[in-house]
Amino acid sequence: METVITVLFLLLYLLRLDARMRCLFWPLADIFNSMIAALFLLVVSLFAIIIKTNKGTLAGGVLGLILLVLCLADAILLFKTISRDKSRGRSAPAK
Repeated sequence: METVITVLFLLLYLLRLDARMRCLFWPLADIFNSMIAALFLLVVSLFAIIIKTNKGTLAGGVLGLILLVLCLADAILLFKTISRDKSRGRSAPAK
């Protein structure tokens, strides 16, 4: 399900539908998606590492933890991009 949601976000940005559908702030929704994916990867990876029935399960758990770091990095970079965007609010400094 998480893969389908990520592919839908990719299509949304590729087809520039985010500019047409202004009912939702899409970068914030993308941050929530990244955080939920990171939580999901954390749980699945920890179960895979704890169980480690074979080397493939252990390798999958480690790969999941690497993907967890990438999802968190994506959420942090999106948050920094949103917070640096000056077009949403006042651009004049407070006196």
